[in-house]
Amino acid sequence: MAEALASHAGQLRRFVLEHHPVRGFWVRLNGAWCELLSYRRYPPPVERLLGEAVSATVLLAATLKFQGTLTLQLQGDGLVPLLVAQCTHRFELRAVARSAATIEAAASFEQLIGHGQLLVTVESEERAARYQGIVALQGADLAACLENYFASSEQLPTRLALSATAGESAGVLLQKMPQSGPQGEAYAGRSHQAWEELCANVGRLDAPLLQLGGPEQVLHRLCGTEDCRLFGVTPVRFACRCSDGRVARLLRTLGREEIESIIAEQGAVTVTCEFCGRPYRFDAVDAQRLLSAGAELEGPRSLN
Repeated sequence: MAEALASHAGQLRRFVLEHHPVRGFWVRLNGAWCELLSYRRYPPPVERLLGEAVSATVLLAATLKFQGTLTLQLQGDGLVPLLVAQCTHRFELRAVARSAATIEAAASFEQLIGHGQLLVTVESEERAARYQGIVALQGADLAACLENYFASSEQLPTRLALSATAGESAGVLLQKMPQSGPQGEAYAGRSHQAWEELCANVGRLDAPLLQLGGPEQVLHRLCGTEDCRLFGVTPVRFACRCSDGRVARLLRTLGREEIESIIAEQGAVTVTCEFCGRPYRFDAVDAQRLLSAGAELEGPRSLN
């Protein structure tokens, strides 16, 4: 029952090659991706890019042992100046993109993003720690940009395949791990050849990812005759982290004068979460409580 529910929302599977220092992750998002899209509409090219980013963010989070949130951010001077996708260690995801209202269906990745940066930020709940890696957006697509990120920031050979439609999003990530213990030249040569073959197979996976069905079919296409061990299902779901308290803290940064000006003009301050569309309304009484010295940041009830 749990596996069926995970399959409907989204699932992540880890796998390893038995005889070579290679690990990988496969993700497929159905209900989680559709729920994310239900809150905002995007032009089809932006929708596909956001879907790829969501799967990529889950894959990146899967490579880490952490408790917190991983954020993938693209910012450039193209038709999509900002895209943000987040995944927690519990594999709860959310994402949003800002784009031009009208974009041609055949718009390329370069046209969408232009010149800019790719940022990966990991915020830990256990410690007040924050790691951020930043690389230039270099590559013909998002997968290539992320491969460049791993090569530059992690020095870990990594290959990705990503694909998305309005109904599904999927991805595969492969990493060549450092070899442990003394190994002969013959073994190193076989491992290098196996890695090269895997990389070539990943390059042919992008389009068929959503056509191949489950992970077994994908791994058969990817790994060929290599022995591969597939681990159990990790559920992935959509979950927004907005709350009354978070919105209240945001509003307090505006200052009393700005908040009172908005209330005088509009009667209330209304904030809508960009990720899930949930509205929060602060009237004059709420605002006074919010701005009072030492006030608890409970905020009002949302307008659901």
